[in-house]
Amino acid sequence: MKEDTDQRIEKILAFYFGEMGEDEKRELEAWVNESKENKAEFQRIVRVCQRLRLTLAEEQAVRMEEHLLERYRQMDQNRRRQRILRFVSYAAVLILCLGIGWVYYLRLASSDSEVLKSVYLLEAKPGEKVALLRLDSGKEWVLNEQQKQKLEIDENAVLKGDSIFLKEESPAGRTTDEEEYYTLVVPKGGEYNLTLADGTHVWLNSDTELKFPSGFKKNVREVYLKGEAFFEVTSDSLHPFVVRTGEANIRVLGTSFNVMNYMDEQQVEVALQHGKVEFTATQTQQVYPLTPGKMISLNKENAEVVLTEKDTDLIGIWRTGFFYFEDMSMEELVMKLERWYQVKFVFASEEVKQLRFTGAIKKYRELSYALNIIAKTKDIEFMDFGDEIRIYQK
Repeated sequence: MKEDTDQRIEKILAFYFGEMGEDEKRELEAWVNESKENKAEFQRIVRVCQRLRLTLAEEQAVRMEEHLLERYRQMDQNRRRQRILRFVSYAAVLILCLGIGWVYYLRLASSDSEVLKSVYLLEAKPGEKVALLRLDSGKEWVLNEQQKQKLEIDENAVLKGDSIFLKEESPAGRTTDEEEYYTLVVPKGGEYNLTLADGTHVWLNSDTELKFPSGFKKNVREVYLKGEAFFEVTSDSLHPFVVRTGEANIRVLGTSFNVMNYMDEQQVEVALQHGKVEFTATQTQQVYPLTPGKMISLNKENAEVVLTEKDTDLIGIWRTGFFYFEDMSMEELVMKLERWYQVKFVFASEEVKQLRFTGAIKKYRELSYALNIIAKTKDIEFMDFGDEIRIYQK
């Protein structure tokens, strides 16, 4: 019994510090799911480790991890259990000694059960307004909510707040057809909105890239999209607006619509809120006109196209602070959560992937809030394993 306890604690510590192979991870997972007692024991030890790391600065945490691992490897076999249990029992004292000060001390002293009620990944914070603006020359700017000052992007344009403006005087010798392109990169866990030089408003979702010119000087206003964005296009009958995604082109005159084209998803989707657009499949060159309340889905593998109805109030709802899932599979749903919260989900079975969910969830809350709503609706459970969240069917 004593030896089993020693080995179990050693395995949990090895798991937390990334010293465990895939086969050992599966064995540990099986043990955790044998009983509620095992699950509670696993979470107790992981939480203590997380409390220690969260209290330290990043550099200190790395050094502490290296120190603990080295001491763990050098432990004498006969004294191992005593030393490991001492670490677990007195980790809270180390936290107070090595912590960031009175703020954490008061938090810890006020309610130990409150601090321990959830593990770290489930406390993952929502995304924020952040993006990277990159020029072809390689010059870059980080953009966020604090970005207020005017930026001289190049000799053609300036960025004021979140809007691109062309300079009144173009440099001598520049031809009217010459266009310089920028790329706006929104990382996972981010979102951003930008007003282009023609007045078109664009909201970009997490893990999205938009390539656009400083000013539209050609007969067609062209932008290139990877990821998801909502467009409110300024009307200009002489200069149609085209969104190019690789698998499809969307041509508009002035309208509001949502485009989704993530590299790791099988579908390209365009949903029209107002106006009229033409959707052209690149592979077949087939043109599909869209009217408000319609959504078109293009399968990237076989070029199959499906037209469906879509509530116009729900098109692009992600930009208003909500996730909306309409009869969506859990597999597709967690991909959206992964981009926003920057965590990894793993399904315990293929059956769980196919479960479907409908509902609206606020985006700017902790991950645990979203998962609790989903778990209450579906007979599933989310368990934090430190480096990933596994999804089980009860």
